[in-house]
This record gives sequence, structure tokens and C-alpha cells, in this order.
Amino acid sequence: MSVFPCFLMFILFLKPMISHRNLNADAAKNKKEYLSAKRCNRLAADAQKTIATRQLSCVSVNRRTSRRLVHSTMASGKVISSALSVEKRQKDKEAENKMVEELVEHLKRIAPFNKRWQVIETINQGTYGVVFSVQDVVTKVFGVIKVAKSLANDSGNASAEWEGFILETMFKRSEIASVVRLLDKGMLADQNGEGMEFVVLEKAGVPVKDYIFESLGPLRKLRAAKVSLQMLKGIYDLHQQGLLHRDLKPDNMGLCSEEQPVTLLFDLGMSRMYTDGESDIRPPRTCCPFRGTPEWASGHAQKGREQTRFDDLIAWLYVSCELFASEKDPTQPLPWTYRTNNRAQKYLKSIFCPARYLLQKLPPQYYSINTYLMTANTLKVPDYRFLADRVYEVVKKYEEEVAKIPEDKLKELIVRPEDNNTKQAAPPKIANGAQAKNEVGAKNVVQPPLPP
Repeated sequence: MSVFPCFLMFILFLKPMISHRNLNADAAKNKKEYLSAKRCNRLAADAQKTIATRQLSCVSVNRRTSRRLVHSTMASGKVISSALSVEKRQKDKEAENKMVEELVEHLKRIAPFNKRWQVIETINQGTYGVVFSVQDVVTKVFGVIKVAKSLANDSGNASAEWEGFILETMFKRSEIASVVRLLDKGMLADQNGEGMEFVVLEKAGVPVKDYIFESLGPLRKLRAAKVSLQMLKGIYDLHQQGLLHRDLKPDNMGLCSEEQPVTLLFDLGMSRMYTDGESDIRPPRTCCPFRGTPEWASGHAQKGREQTRFDDLIAWLYVSCELFASEKDPTQPLPWTYRTNNRAQKYLKSIFCPARYLLQKLPPQYYSINTYLMTANTLKVPDYRFLADRVYEVVKKYEEEVAKIPEDKLKELIVRPEDNNTKQAAPPKIANGAQAKNEVGAKNVVQPPLPP
């Protein structure tokens, strides 16, 4: 048998295999493109939900906080770039701003809402809705109303409806949870006659950082420790109801008043059930979008992994670092703040980073807390008692220091906010001495030694 016929038979036999392989390659390529487009659409939808949740926040974001949010988002790579031109985006932005202003004016005209809630001021406004500070015309109770605008993607309505459902369910089960109360909910009509959902929440009007940094010495440390402990209690209450907050930061908590310094959590639009409704842990997803703020998120969450109760507790530790800082607005509140290197951010949030970089301003008890959170099994129930006991030790330490301070010195430990902005050498205006005596403080603060 000659060589040529054998070669021809081999080619005829191999051709269908090559053709079949090409078809498989084309199918795999098309599937990859389809999955890539589907993933981009999912990421864009998640980004819209995040924007809607932030626009419906109970507090207005100041310039410094906004800068930190933008920088941490850019550095972590959690940005969905737009394919529109700069001019097109600018025109769309102007049109959106005009529609938002019309909506705000319309809502102010139809107030009081439900014949109860009178608008005091605008807190936030955006494409997905408006947030007002309101007051009950009958009981004179202050609150925050979130009016979610109905759009094609329904992100705003979904966020407001979910938050209202969570708060309503929580306080049917536990009336002492350290989370803001749901005061009212209902429907409104916008200027075009379309329906908008609204929820009215209890107002925690005193920012925690303002409350802490208007005091001096160990009184400041005591307030920070108490806020940290009460924040831990709020996280525990959420976890007991099968919920993860997923967006803990100083702006998402506040105090009822100076006279009742009880820390409450709010802005639960990014929260998620980690149980299936029957106290069983839901199985982790293989791929899940990042939810939260990169600045205060754990390294585990920033990798796009399923968040657990320990991710909330690590975010609580990061917030506590800011509460114990030496000044209200430090140049670098956290070791990774304003860092552009993504690898450096991952290292600083990992178990391999020395704890002294993060905890240099915190009492020694937080070193054991950090060690526990970084090494614990995330599939098990966190040891809340261990965490609370360590923070309570800090509270007792600073309470003991107040007993050694003369009563006439206590008045100098609380300074009004306007006194911090004045440059004159006049003696500071003081608050009620009884309030200072009930808390604790001293002028000179000695930083605790680092553990070996």
C-alpha cells in the first residue's frame, strides 16, 4: 500500500476531529463572552444598589469622609467604569440634578407626610431618593424619613423596603436592640404621580465622633470605650436575628442625645440574612459581589468572599481604632487610608501585618481582641462574651481614674464644639460638671505600652 493513500485516509479521519474541536472552542469562547457580559451586568446592578443605599443614608457625608470613600473605592478596584463620554455623563448629571431638585421641592410642598411628619432640613438627595430630617407635629419626636424614588432598576425602593422590613421584624422579636426604631412607613406620590415608598426612622442625631472628641483626657478614652462596647452590643443584636450589617463605619451609628448617650446602629440597606430563617447557616456562595465600604471592610470581604459575623466584628475593631485616635480628623486614621497600592492594603488587613501598626492608639486589651478575630474559625459562633469582657476592662480602668480627679477639675474635661475652632487663649466654655463627674477623666493621657 502506497504512502499517499494512507496519508489521505489519515487526513479524512482527522478532519472531523479538528472541526469538532473548533466548534468546541467557539462555543467556549461564546460562553465566556456571555458570562463576562452577565458578570458586568451583575456588578453594575450591585454598584447601583450600593449608590442607592449611600444616597439614602441617615447622615450627610462631609468632604473629608467623601474623600476617604472615593479614595478607598478607587484603590480597591471596586469601580465600574462607564463607557459614556465625558460630555454625555455631564449632560446626564445635569438632568438628574434638575429632576432631584424638582422632587425635593415637590416633597416639601406636600409635607407633612401622613399628616404627621414636618420637614426640617434635607440630609441627602440623589437619583434614588431623598432623606429629610423631620419632626412629628403632634408628639414633637424627631426622626429621619427616607423617600425612595421608583426607577427602572428599582434599587432605591428595594433598599428602603428591605430596611423597613428588617427594623419592623427586629423589634417584634427584641425591643431592646441597639438599632434605630421604625416609626412609620407608607407611600407617597412624586411630581409625576408615580409611587414612592418611605420609611421614618428614629433619629440618632449626635455623631459618635463629635460626642467623643468634645471631651479631654481619659474622659475621651472612656467615652470611646463605652461607644465601642455599645456598638458591639448592636452588632450582637443584629447577629442574634440572623443579620449581617456589612457596612459598619463611624457614619452609620449615632447617639440618641447627650443626656442619653446610647449608641444605635442605622443604615441597614446593605445588611443580609446569613441564616435560612430556621437558625441554620446559609451555605456560602462561590462568587458574591462586594458590599460595604472598602475603608472599613475586612480583608476577607474585599476579596469578594462570602461575609460572616467575623467580618462585622473586624469592621467594629477598625471603627474602634478611629474612636481611640488622638484627634478627630487625623491625617491617616487607619494604616491603609489614602494608600494607592492595593497590595499594601491587602497586607495591612491580613494576619501577617504586625498589630502595632493598627492598634498603636488602643488600650492593650484590644491586642487580644485582634488576635482572636484574626485567628478564629469563621464558621463557628463568635465569642461575644470574650470581646465584651475585654472592652469592659477598658471601661473600668478609665472609670477608676475619675475617682482620683478633684471635682473642680472635672468641669474642664468637656469642651463645647465651638471652642475647638477658636484660636484664642480664653478659658474653654464648660458643660455641666455633674455630667463630667458621671463619666470620668483626666488631662494627661499616657499611651499604654505595646505588648511584647
